[in-house]
Amino acid sequence: MKNGKKQNVTQLIGSLAWSSNIDALGEELSFNYAYNDSQFFKKWDLIEVGDQVALFNEGKFLNYYVVITDAMNGRFGKSFTCFDRSWYLNKNETVIQFKKAAASQAIAKLLDKFGVKHQIASMPTLITKIYKEELVSDIIADILEQVYQETKQRYRVEMNKGILTIQKMSDLVINPISRLSDNTYAFPVTDTISNPSRERSIEEMKNKVIVVSEDEKSTKVFAEASDPKSISKYGQLTDVVTVDKKNASQARNIAANTLSQMNKMGETISCEMIGHDEIRAGRILNMNEPVTGIVGKYLIKSASHTVNNGIHKVSVELEAV
Repeated sequence: MKNGKKQNVTQLIGSLAWSSNIDALGEELSFNYAYNDSQFFKKWDLIEVGDQVALFNEGKFLNYYVVITDAMNGRFGKSFTCFDRSWYLNKNETVIQFKKAAASQAIAKLLDKFGVKHQIASMPTLITKIYKEELVSDIIADILEQVYQETKQRYRVEMNKGILTIQKMSDLVINPISRLSDNTYAFPVTDTISNPSRERSIEEMKNKVIVVSEDEKSTKVFAEASDPKSISKYGQLTDVVTVDKKNASQARNIAANTLSQMNKMGETISCEMIGHDEIRAGRILNMNEPVTGIVGKYLIKSASHTVNNGIHKVSVELEAV
């Protein structure tokens, strides 16, 4: 889409892929594009860096993306890399101050400075902090980390059809259903998993948490939390969390919440399945694959979609909830 006009380029697209990751704010889209340098093909050389691409599936609009890079492959063929509009939040620094502002209101104020439309779940955690020369995306991440330390609630930030949305991860449970054709039965896409692998580890486990002052000249301990049974079995694994004086009153909550989150064996799953548009990082899937023991609720840490020869597949990395 450019200059107020829309152009359908589907027939000029080769391989198509898009992906999301729990640790990244934006979604990436990439595709190969038919091209040659003959004069007869110039009218089809439509896409330029900075253009906007809209992705549809059978007429259903999925998301907007901005073309960030293009690459020539000799005389024939181009490839493009695009990101959704949250890419701009990773490229803009700002200065902003909050004084006892609710976390949701603080983020809304920040986004309003850049004219970003938003839908933000209520987060009453009070934010008092000055941010200087920090990326907008990093400020949002820091605010949400403060919310998590106080409430034990994780939120998913993503750009959805040009609107930045922030929702509770616990509300993002999906049960995607698909069908191969109009005259076949619908089925859960989780029934189609292939190439599953499962890994369990205590590498990231912490069974003792100490909350201390962030003042470099102070060693004051505000609170501690530990699990004696876990320490007896796995040995002591300590995490130190620093807070400023303003948040010292929340130290016990922060210690308990951090211990609850980290005092567990990590379980990572990877597998492939038939693609579905609802499968995105930050969603929770109900899985039931007894052969490998992949049973229960799993958080999608990353999702990589591909469309080749009309076949839509997705590879996911999951973490047990």
